[in-house]
Amino acid sequence: MSSAQVEELERRATAAELAIEELKKSMHAQPLGNGDNNAGLEPRLRELLKLMEEDRLECEMIRAKRDELKEENERLRSQVLKHEYRIKHLLRTINDIESGKQHNERS
Repeated sequence: MSSAQVEELERRATAAELAIEELKKSMHAQPLGNGDNNAGLEPRLRELLKLMEEDRLECEMIRAKRDELKEENERLRSQVLKHEYRIKHLLRTINDIESGKQHNERS
């Protein structure tokens, strides 16, 4: 997943946390005699907590995969640099050999 997708998951988790806080505040602000309304809020809170946990787990998996891919990318960059170095020196050697042949042919 891309960093934009990770950011979206983090945004959703933050929104869920804010919604939970708002629901908690509204529950505390209501009189105790309003039990029916509070009973309806509890399942919603549990649902939000479940969604938040799922998003958190998904976000952790994405971060782990991203970190793994970053490490692989660094390894591959290192290999590319080594191969470019070798190619450069092989081409130089080939050019030296060819220029030596041309010099020998003229002599």
